[in-house]
Amino acid sequence: MSLINLLYSYLVGKRTVIGVLELDALLTESTSLRSHITEYPIEDGSVISDHITQESETLSIEGVITGAGTLFNIAAGKAKLIAAKEALRELHKKRELITVVTGIDVYEDFAIESCEISRNNEDGEQFSVNLELKKINKVTLRTEEIPPEKTKGKATG
Repeated sequence: MSLINLLYSYLVGKRTVIGVLELDALLTESTSLRSHITEYPIEDGSVISDHITQESETLSIEGVITGAGTLFNIAAGKAKLIAAKEALRELHKKRELITVVTGIDVYEDFAIESCEISRNNEDGEQFSVNLELKKINKVTLRTEEIPPEKTKGKATG
């Protein structure tokens, strides 16, 4: 999906896009921001907390994909569902970072932790998708020059 399409989807707020896959309906969107706070008990029975570590942001998405838009061609509706399910399999298999665009947010550099695809005979030509995604925090390599007076032997530069 092009950057223009992502931006349009974000601004209009009508579509949810997971990587290259567009949901027909977003049912729930849940963002979780968690931290781990260290705790150390001391002799008087109180607890000292001295450090907070931020955990990766997580995103839960529940949505629906239908064979809609193909009212006069049932085969095309089934083909859309098959292609959508295969797209989810590919996103999971490739383990690539994806962007998720919803009506209120853009989530960049997320990876699929789990993906549940379900359907039943009462819902007709559609299936439900439940995704758990986690933000991947990237690191960058940084090099620094060590002053010669701080090194010994071969450890210079």
